[in-house]
This record gives sequence, structure tokens and C-alpha cells, in this order.
Amino acid sequence: MTKLKYYFLVFLLSSNLALSTYLALCCGMHNPKTPLTVPIKVGANITLTGPIAYWGQQVKKGLDLAVSEANRNKPVRPIELVYQDNQGEAKNAIGIFQRFTSVDNVSAVISIFTPVSKPLRSIAAQSKVPLLATVVSSVGFGLENEWSFRDFPSQTQQATAIAEYAYNQYALKKAATLVVNDDYGRDGEEVFTQTFTKLGGTVVAKDTVDQKATDIRSQLQKLLSAKPDVIFMVVRDSTLGMAVKQARELRFTGKIIGVNAFDAPVVWEAAGNAGNGVIFTSAYIDFEGNSEAKDFGVTYRMAYKEEPDWVSVYGYTIGKYIFEIASESNGDATALRDKLANMHVDSIRGELRMNTSRDVVSPIAIYQRKDGINVFLKKILPTE
Repeated sequence: MTKLKYYFLVFLLSSNLALSTYLALCCGMHNPKTPLTVPIKVGANITLTGPIAYWGQQVKKGLDLAVSEANRNKPVRPIELVYQDNQGEAKNAIGIFQRFTSVDNVSAVISIFTPVSKPLRSIAAQSKVPLLATVVSSVGFGLENEWSFRDFPSQTQQATAIAEYAYNQYALKKAATLVVNDDYGRDGEEVFTQTFTKLGGTVVAKDTVDQKATDIRSQLQKLLSAKPDVIFMVVRDSTLGMAVKQARELRFTGKIIGVNAFDAPVVWEAAGNAGNGVIFTSAYIDFEGNSEAKDFGVTYRMAYKEEPDWVSVYGYTIGKYIFEIASESNGDATALRDKLANMHVDSIRGELRMNTSRDVVSPIAIYQRKDGINVFLKKILPTE
């Protein structure tokens, strides 16, 4: 081999090595075994049909806008959302999670609802795929293991706030509680009772209700016999609305208070005029003062021909940060988990920060139902 050919060969090898290094750096150390056309998949294990489908449908609308936006920004690899409808059943959700990890090869899974999401935490740890749950308020959800995360106001945040507001704002001293017989309800009742009694109030009666119940009069009569001046309710959807309506039919004239479940339209449909005056906690979204939130509202209305609500905003903001983290991690589930554990971003909901309990903390607010609309009363900043 002549010296000229030798030096030319060295030049070519050096150039190729430099180019490969440059591309690796630009692409986030992309694994050469994964073609750039292969999408990064995120599973959405949510409820899309059945009596409690409203929450999943609204989350999906926000997620769909977020994934479209993420792909318009031309990530290194496209982002693909893989949806499966668990119909609000835990057994379905477990099978879907297993399919996501064994067949679809997802990098993370988004789920909703407390009874559906809690059983998924151990599977997330076993499969080493991060689980991010929303519309989940149970206490300590993310403490189960390092693969489980929650983005939703916990009962610690919500029930504490409404107990303090009821006691301090209205000087209510005698409370009764009516809650759904699962973790969502029981956690809410426990936190409310602790806060309310610590302030100086008394919980004079308690009862539970099945989520599918339509006649709650026997429980309500038991509660009303203790003569409370406020009833704290943690139930869902039409059953919650019927509980409000039947309490008023039984001539209860005190305050009815609760948490985010009151935000479902089906609650107000079932409650009718009896819903007027209900006071509850929910997410805080400033659609008027926040320019990005206002822009989101425009985009949302164009896409769905309806007004956005906080549930769709949660879907959108969750999608925004998890798709960005998934892209930065190049689909690697462990790297995604580590970045999610340290997530701290600005959003149209305000500042979002993952705390050491693997809960995203963000503001909530207190609202009152008046003449068919939810009227803002007070913003509550997170204390964690």
C-alpha cells in the first residue's frame, strides 16, 4: 500500500468516526439498533367506556393534543400513544399493563382512577416500566415503589383544604361524612376527620355507599339523625349527584362539601337544582390570566368544539412533560423513571414539581356551584 493510499484510508476512518460521534451526541446517544423511524411508545391504560368514562375521555383529549404537538416539534424518534380501554375494571387494567410491557414494548404507562391504578404499582416495579397515574387521590400512592408516580391532588391536599374552609369560613362545627367504600372515599374521610377535629369540630356520624347505588336515603337518614351542620361527601358521578339530591329531599339545609368528584357533569345532571350551594375542591386553572392556558383553550375549542375543562388540561400537561422526558430518554424506561422523579417544569397549570413522595404538586382551588356554573372562591397553594 502506498503512503498516499494509507493516509487517505486513515482520513476516511477518522472522518467516519467523527461523524458517528457527532450524530450520537446530537441524537442523545441513540442506540444504533433502534432505527430513528421506530416510535417511542407510551401506553394509556384508561377508562373510555362505561358510566365513569367521562374522566378518561377528557384525559384522552388532552393527551391527543400533547402528542400531536410533540411530534410537530420533530423529536429524534416519533412519539406514539397506545390506548387501551380498561372499562373501569382493575382486572382489565392489569391485563392491559402486562400487554403493554410484553407486546407493545412501551416506555411508560399512564392510568386513571384509584381502584384501577393501585394494583398496577407492583406490576410497574416487576416490569421496570414507570406508571404515572392521574385522577387518583389516595394517600401515599407514589410511596409504593420507585416506579410509581401520581399527578393529581391527593386527599391530603383536598380534604384538608375543604375541612379548613368549612370550619374557618362558615364556623361549621358538627360534620357527617358519606363516602364511597374504597380507598378514594376512605382516605378522604380519614383526612377530613383528622383536620376537622384538630380544628375543634366534631364528626357526629359516618357512613359509606356503594359506587353503583341509586338510593342513598337510609344512609342519609342515619347521618341526619345526628343533626350535622355540614355533610362531607366523597362519592363519584351519578351516585354523588343522587346523594346530594336525596339529602335535600330529606330536608337537610346545612352545607354540602366535597372534593374533585363534583367536577363531573353527570353529578350536576343527577343533582339538579339541589346542587346549588355545594362547595368543593378541584384543580386550579387560570384560563383568563395565563396566556398559554388561553392559547390552549383556543386550540382545544378548534379541535373538539367545546370548552376545555381541568381534566383535559391535566391530560395535556401530563402529556407535555412525559413525552418530552420520553424523547430525552430515547425510550429507555429506567432513564425515563429517573428524569420523571426529578421533574420540575412550568405549565399552563402553573409550576409542576415532583416531590420525594413521587407526587406532582400544583395548586388547587375551592369552588361553589351557583346557577349551573362553578364559581371560584379561593386558590390553595401546595404546602409540600
